[in-house]
Amino acid sequence: MATKAESSGSDAELDIKNKLSLSDVKENVRNLIDAEIGDDVKSLSKVKDMLASALQEKRRLEQQLSAVSSATPSRIQSALREAELATGRIDSLAASHKKTRRDVQSHLNQVEPYVQQLDDLTKQVQELEKCMEYMKWLAMVEQLSSEVHSAISANAMPSAVQQFANLAQVSEALQDSACINLQDFVTSTVLFWYQILKDKLASEFDEVVKALAWPFVAAAISMPPTVATQKELRTRLATLFGQLLKLQLPEILAAEDKASYDSTLLPGTRQTVLPLQLLLQPLRKRFRYHFHGKKQTNSLDKPEWYFTQVLNWIRDHNDFLEGTIQPFLDTEEYAHINAKTEFTRGLLQVVAAKLTHDIPELLFDEQLLSHTIDELLLFDKELRSNYGYPKSQPGCLHVLTAPACFDKWIMIEKAFAVQKMDTILESSMAWCSQYKDMADADELKVPECVESFMTLILVITERYRCLPSPTHHLRFLELQLDLLDDFRVRLLQLIKLESGNPLAGRYAAILNGANYIIGVLQEWSEQVFFLQLQYFNKEQATMESFNSALESLGGSSHDISKISKGFDESQMDMLEGTVFDEILELYSHLRDDMTAKLEQTIINDIRGGSRPFQKEKWFSMQSPKDYISPALSSTVCILLQTIKERLQQIEEQLCQTVLKSLWQGLAGKLNKFVYEEVILVNQFNEGGALQLQYDMTRGLFPLFGQFTQRPENYFKDVKESCLLLNLKAGSAILLRDLLYQSIHEKPSKGIQQKEAPVSALHDIGVYRLSPRAAEIILNLRTDWPKY
Repeated sequence: MATKAESSGSDAELDIKNKLSLSDVKENVRNLIDAEIGDDVKSLSKVKDMLASALQEKRRLEQQLSAVSSATPSRIQSALREAELATGRIDSLAASHKKTRRDVQSHLNQVEPYVQQLDDLTKQVQELEKCMEYMKWLAMVEQLSSEVHSAISANAMPSAVQQFANLAQVSEALQDSACINLQDFVTSTVLFWYQILKDKLASEFDEVVKALAWPFVAAAISMPPTVATQKELRTRLATLFGQLLKLQLPEILAAEDKASYDSTLLPGTRQTVLPLQLLLQPLRKRFRYHFHGKKQTNSLDKPEWYFTQVLNWIRDHNDFLEGTIQPFLDTEEYAHINAKTEFTRGLLQVVAAKLTHDIPELLFDEQLLSHTIDELLLFDKELRSNYGYPKSQPGCLHVLTAPACFDKWIMIEKAFAVQKMDTILESSMAWCSQYKDMADADELKVPECVESFMTLILVITERYRCLPSPTHHLRFLELQLDLLDDFRVRLLQLIKLESGNPLAGRYAAILNGANYIIGVLQEWSEQVFFLQLQYFNKEQATMESFNSALESLGGSSHDISKISKGFDESQMDMLEGTVFDEILELYSHLRDDMTAKLEQTIINDIRGGSRPFQKEKWFSMQSPKDYISPALSSTVCILLQTIKERLQQIEEQLCQTVLKSLWQGLAGKLNKFVYEEVILVNQFNEGGALQLQYDMTRGLFPLFGQFTQRPENYFKDVKESCLLLNLKAGSAILLRDLLYQSIHEKPSKGIQQKEAPVSALHDIGVYRLSPRAAEIILNLRTDWPKY
């Protein structure tokens, strides 16, 4: 039943589709005929032609369909045959693969014993080859050792040295070998012959240099040899010097030579060349004799004794080193080595050893430690400036950077600086300028205590500038910033005491001092040394934050890339700012507050004497034209006298930088005071307006003429108000009408209407006042008609 229902349902659907398709065909035929014939009934004869063409096209399509239907089965059959052939080949290949695999496995099983046997034989051959190579190296070492022995026996030292150099090269070539025993054997052989050759050559070398009166010290000066003898000795010296250079051990082996290895090397340096070591030996012995042990010259409170002795030795041997020893180095391809520098560095090693020995004891006596540090800093400075020791070469200052010594040094510096600060502030001349009697030299008017304090800060900089590490520079910089802030706090305490009367006492001197400190710090901020410290400080802070961020985030690749991106972006920030930015901001704030306080005090004084001028009857004054010659009003003279006294007072007390800022501020406040509290609150007739203008242009403005060529530019509100009040009546009324229309009436001409009053004001020279303010000023004239 279900099948019948389904078939009947499908038949119904098919009938519906056929009906739909038939209707579609009819619709298409209709559309085609309409398109070809249109509304022209006479063209219906074309229908036959259209039908014939359609039938012809139908036959052509049926022929193509028939041809395709007949060709398709043959192609399918051909494809099936090819597939069957391919399947057969695959089966054949699979069978061949299985057979080959069985044959290979069988062969492997048969040859496995032979492979194992061959592997064992190969290993034996390799072991034998290693043994042969080992024996070759041993034979080479034995041969070179035998040749060295033979040469020494025959007293052929050049040959012995040459063979030893070859032996040293063999030892150096074996340093990366896994044959530990062979390395030890070769090293011991090299050191054995090195010691014998060195002793033999060193004794002869010592004999020659003694004949040349080496070392050149006052206690050992003897009769110089004759010219002929000197020539012979220098020839022998050149030969021995060259042989000793060839005898020089490689750096890797030098540490193995416990007998002659110098454990007191300066940081970042290598062993001194052998002949120079031999030249230094007698001087080192003398140094140990005089400055170690119980000799009176070994005194903790006299470090300058051994510093001076070392400088004298460098000076006394300079000519011999540069004239005799340096040519030997140049001819032996050691031109990159400077004899004097090497000699100086060798002496500095014994100085560093002496300091390292004495420092632990000096830590218990601050005075002795401070004295030793001072002498060491002077020694290092003189060594580099007067004795030609390069700044790139290390000195002895690294001894002071040991944690215990460096912390003690910082503490001593701070204690001394605080004590010095107390002393200079307590001086009776602390707030007087030491150049006050020299007008040309006292432009800054720096108090003596401030100049002494900044000199103290500068001396600290010079003391730590020569330290080798920027980390230690930053520690001292932190001390300097603390001292600067401490001094600022002391200034604030003094300011509170002087704030009751800023125009008297030490207030102005403190202001000059703060301004001087700002100028000095700004100048230091541009120095290369402090710029480098700023970069290193920010780089160090960035790395610390980067490491802490890595630890907190756990170290996933996404987080690391994100942090690295932020780290790259922060690189540009290292180039911004200076190490003094924070302290400069604090001092600038102090200076600005003091300037504002002083300015307000002066303004209050001026306002206190300005009451009669403010209450002047400007609306009933006679015109100055009625007088023979115009004169200042009596009330303004009191005001001007106060202003003049205060300007003269601050000019005598303040430096030019602070004075400029102060008088400009005063001018601005006076301009506002006269404009708001004199002009805007009064009424003026013609005489009052002229008198006000005269008082301002001939009285107030010239008082500031000593500071600028155009003082009226700092009183623009007052100047323009006077200009408006003294306009001709007709011009003033026209201008006032224009201003009234633009402000109070509805504009009718857009932008031109707004620009008209501004242009009119500009035409008469009014640029500061707005149109509304100008209208107010014009309405202050009592003798002009009102609206």
